Amino acid sequence: MSDKRFELHFVRTVNEVFDPWELSNFINDFGNEYYKFDLLRNIALELEKGELPENILILNNSIKRKYINYEYIDLKNSSMFNSFQSIGYPISLYPNKEILKMSLVIRLYKRLNKILNKNISSNILTSEYQKLHNGSLSSTLNNLYEAALEKLPKNASITIKNNIINIKNEIEKEYTNYLSHEEEINKLIQQLKNNEAIDTTNLLDQYFNYFFELFSKTSKPLVGIYLEEEKKIKIICSKHLRKRKETLPELDFKRFGHNSPPFFDILTGAAQIGKTIYDSKKEQELRDEQIKTEKLNQIYVNTKVATEIVKKETILVRKQILEEQLIQLKEKRSSESNNINTIEDEIAEIRNTHVKLNVMELYNNQTLNMNLLLKRNKLNLKDINSKIDKKA
Repeated sequence: MSDKRFELHFVRTVNEVFDPWELSNFINDFGNEYYKFDLLRNIALELEKGELPENILILNNSIKRKYINYEYIDLKNSSMFNSFQSIGYPISLYPNKEILKMSLVIRLYKRLNKILNKNISSNILTSEYQKLHNGSLSSTLNNLYEAALEKLPKNASITIKNNIINIKNEIEKEYTNYLSHEEEINKLIQQLKNNEAIDTTNLLDQYFNYFFELFSKTSKPLVGIYLEEEKKIKIICSKHLRKRKETLPELDFKRFGHNSPPFFDILTGAAQIGKTIYDSKKEQELRDEQIKTEKLNQIYVNTKVATEIVKKETILVRKQILEEQLIQLKEKRSSESNNINTIEDEIAEIRNTHVKLNVMELYNNQTLNMNLLLKRNKLNLKDINSKIDKKA
């Protein structure tokens, strides 16, 4: 069997060969940046196909383990659930009550274990989460609280006991606050999906933006789609996380040479990403100006009194910058033919404007990160070629 792939040909800007540690770091960093590009591409594709933003989730920590050799996480399976929660807790792109409850249970468990000398067993967490499907969140939180008290020695201080009850109360308060705003949240979700004009509200910052913040700051995030009826999570871009066996890897570091100048060749599994990386270098000057303006606006908000008027003005400017980028992209693509779509093209097809602008902003940041990585490693992307790569 064979597969059509795209070869990126990098050349060093200086006549210096890679040291072994440089090579190792570059391969790891390039792999993470490439993976995040593919996540953005697939998030856009899932949304284009009609997936609901409230079913798309991200974990708050980076993936540390080397491989995750499955496409779906069965939350009813104790081993899979424990592997999932060991990475972190989930945050949905748009508010989702079921994902929030799962997140709160995992967060209580983790916070309690931080202050206990003897951890609550992960089996207890799994058992309590399974009961949550048919019971109340309050009951599940109480059971974890009781499990924490049982781990305390008889001479435990009042301070530790108070810390345990305070943590539980904070988690319960967060859920109560959500319920008190649930009607407003659901109304806001519908307005955003319909691309209706909305007033800037604190609910946007509190419930609709954290997913994007986590994606931006997490080096290797786990992103998935929550399947409520099956109680499973479909891992987006799971092929990147699997151990290579018979299938071709999404990214293949083919060869590097010590010629003058030294070179580095990489095969990519997705044509859109190879094209995106190739184009991004040429278009970075325009984006630099957009990102610079965006950052200056954010600094202004952070250093001034953040009144509602200032917030609205800043968000408006940011939105205008990203909308202008989408207009330029549309004009550019309409004048071209027989070209490979880039990730920008996929993002431009997202119908929900709020999501589209935020995903485009992530894409801009990702483009900047990739170019900075190449600059740090003194590499220029010289060429991109279609290849037929045979399976081993």
